[in-house]
Amino acid sequence: MAGGPANNVEPERQGFLLDLVTGADDDASSLQKLADAASRWISTTAGTAIECAAVLHRQRSCPASAGSTPAAASLALDDETGDDPAAIASALLGAAVINPGGARWQAYRRRLTDRGFGAALAVPLELQPGSAGTLVFLGPANYVFNGKVVDEAAWFAGVASHSLKLALDVHGVIRAGDNLKQVLESRTSIDVACGVLMAQNRCSYAEAFGKLAGTSRHRNLKVRSVAESLLRSLPSGAPSTRFEPPAIA
Repeated sequence: MAGGPANNVEPERQGFLLDLVTGADDDASSLQKLADAASRWISTTAGTAIECAAVLHRQRSCPASAGSTPAAASLALDDETGDDPAAIASALLGAAVINPGGARWQAYRRRLTDRGFGAALAVPLELQPGSAGTLVFLGPANYVFNGKVVDEAAWFAGVASHSLKLALDVHGVIRAGDNLKQVLESRTSIDVACGVLMAQNRCSYAEAFGKLAGTSRHRNLKVRSVAESLLRSLPSGAPSTRFEPPAIA
């Protein structure tokens, strides 16, 4: 994967991807890397500084946004009213352009002007079902997005879509792995505590677990908390129950 060349000399565009994973610990970090890369790429095509805001909507999650500058980021945070080009582009699955002198989106134009911008170009991202994203390119005062820049932004959005989907998938796998590790560590604590009870009371595993579960209900605590409390009370202290996944050869 690549972060994009410094200039838009025609790259090998087939299979070209942005690296939105390296150095990004979560979805928000990948979104920030995308906004920065998009700004650099389209600025080269436009011949002037073009900022970018990236917006991500996911089911059962709060919207996430990032910007190549603080002004771009703050504008993205405002774009939740449905009267902005990001919402229109996402709904129409096509580019939405605001150039100087138009009559549409007057409220949004005022927000652009307040932050020192004069034009906006929004292109949708094609993500997994349940997710929607948009790149909003922001031009300086009196700048006009022409057809060449719009076409390049549309191509870049295609690259960004594949790249962001990959990054979101990677972060999802990492989160699932972390959750599984927590579950296994919890299970290990419970199993060790059951072993202690089995040795102390000469009972079966089911009976030992029943004792932990009963104490859990009585004290309104999680079974893992009861197990860890029992292990800490041992004369030798709590044994290590850290789960270490096997190394991959």
